Amino acid sequence: MYKKRLSGVVIPTITPMNEDGSIDERSLANFTEYLVQAGVDCLYPNGTNGESLLLSQQERESVAEIMVKTAANRIPVFIQCGSMTTAETVSHVQHAARIGADGVGVMSPAFFPMDEASLFGYYSAVIESVPREYPVYVYNIPGCTTSDVKPALLGKLMTKYENVVGIKYSCPDLMRIEDYLMCSNRTPELLIGCDSLFLQCLMTGGVGTVTGPGAIFHERFNRLYRQYREGDFEGARKTQQQIVKTDRELAEIPGIPALKALLKLRGIIENDTCRGPLRRLTSEEYTVLGRVLEEYYKEENING
Repeated sequence: MYKKRLSGVVIPTITPMNEDGSIDERSLANFTEYLVQAGVDCLYPNGTNGESLLLSQQERESVAEIMVKTAANRIPVFIQCGSMTTAETVSHVQHAARIGADGVGVMSPAFFPMDEASLFGYYSAVIESVPREYPVYVYNIPGCTTSDVKPALLGKLMTKYENVVGIKYSCPDLMRIEDYLMCSNRTPELLIGCDSLFLQCLMTGGVGTVTGPGAIFHERFNRLYRQYREGDFEGARKTQQQIVKTDRELAEIPGIPALKALLKLRGIIENDTCRGPLRRLTSEEYTVLGRVLEEYYKEENING
């Protein structure tokens, strides 16, 4: 029944907000439509870039519903459901299944360190709360959660649960990628959360990238994935170098505010508002973003 998977250029979507910090539902629907038309492969709302842990449960459910409805089965939509408690995560996962999302990603709870037994119990409770065939990806971002889902734990989950199909790994560690790919009798579908390793991840055996900047620079990310699939590895290498260059130029600017500012500069959303304590960017930071975007337009022959 559930055939779709995360692969290729996956966008962990931002959550557009009004000036008062409430969710801008009209812009969210328009943003979703824009991404569908941009030719990216999958959408991944309510993740880190979606400010999920700064949203209420009701707000997260509303975001998921709007994006699933707007995408209308044209591209896969997988909802990130991890939260601070097992009960709330279970609720989000069950909601995603009810509204027709193609599957879910699940992050570990943040701040409180968890050992392997605690993590296994958490993921088991979440996985067992939905139909046995409903696709689940583990989302490992230990720099934010403080709890690392190691290859042995992923392998244990994949052995017990057939619907654990893969992992999103948000660390620049190619050796860990190799370990994940060999952790089970079933090869996990691995996606990297590090733009600068998109091509390397694919060449190692991964299936894609989960990229916030891909929402703005989608022409470049789509091209790299196309070049890789067509066997144009030299072209893909050059495109990866362009991605790395832009990544370095944005490195000193706060990530989520930068994504919203770039989307505003590109005319895709109306406001760059983030939920506090995240801040708007300074005029100097905006100048850097404008220069990066202008250079991108020139290189991609886009009329900005």
